[in-house]
Amino acid sequence: MKEAGLKRGYMEMGLFKKIVDDLSEFEDKFKKIKIGNHGEPTMHPLLPEMIAYAKQKDVAEIIEVFTNGSKLSPKLNLAMVEAGLDRINISLEGLTVERYKEVAGVKVDLDEMIANMTHLYENRGDCKIYIKIVDQTSALKKKPDDAPHVMTPKERKLFFDTYGNICDEIYIEKIVPQWALTQEEEQNVVALTGMYDQPIERYKEVCPFIFMYLHFNWDGKTSPCTLDWPRKVTIGDVSKESAIKIWEGQSLRDLQIAQLEGKRCDVDFCNECSAPMVCCTENFDPYMESILKKVGPPSKGPNPWVVVKS
Repeated sequence: MKEAGLKRGYMEMGLFKKIVDDLSEFEDKFKKIKIGNHGEPTMHPLLPEMIAYAKQKDVAEIIEVFTNGSKLSPKLNLAMVEAGLDRINISLEGLTVERYKEVAGVKVDLDEMIANMTHLYENRGDCKIYIKIVDQTSALKKKPDDAPHVMTPKERKLFFDTYGNICDEIYIEKIVPQWALTQEEEQNVVALTGMYDQPIERYKEVCPFIFMYLHFNWDGKTSPCTLDWPRKVTIGDVSKESAIKIWEGQSLRDLQIAQLEGKRCDVDFCNECSAPMVCCTENFDPYMESILKKVGPPSKGPNPWVVVKS
């Protein structure tokens, strides 16, 4: 994020409340509110209050937190559960202190982390706990041709033996080329299966995410995609306008139209992203024409999302 010139910060409670209040203006309840994605939410001092506010407003069926688990503690665990957290997604960076340091660049007390996760499980109430790790990790390369570390059968067994009894769901996710604008040479080489080993389409003209999500950054800048960390597809600013206005706005409509017209390859950021194939099973491609008729009229003049190649 620093390299992309993006500022980092904590979302103010007033803005969070405004977003939740805005969501109540939609006709239907949302499937899920996800807290955390481009940062570590357990670092926010008001996380339990945010969970409680979203829960009390009853605008979503599930309130979920995404975390690496390093900041969990008995105090925070109880506060989140009491606030009404429905689900917590814990992503591990490694099975040993050494591997964690190699991958994440920080040293952790793994025994303490496991103890805090155990405490959360024992006091989780109705909250569901999902613990995951990826099947291979790109270690800090000592040589350019160093290969990623692939989990051995012994490590896979260690993962399930250590964490299987302190969660409700557990999985070793597959590494897939989803992030756009990375330095990986194989960014556009789509895997044969998705992150859950599901069969995938080799290519999708339309990204289902832009019909499913609103992603609110800490400062209010809004994207239709949770993967848009460099904010290339910003469609509004929820600190200045309502969420429903952004959802029904022309900027998102033009983006949807561009992809429904088969021009995802001409949309900056979207053109290099494999997430539509490897991260979701929905496929809108067979219905592009019928959906296009329902989306509404495009902006006058050239579509602002389409990059004209010279």
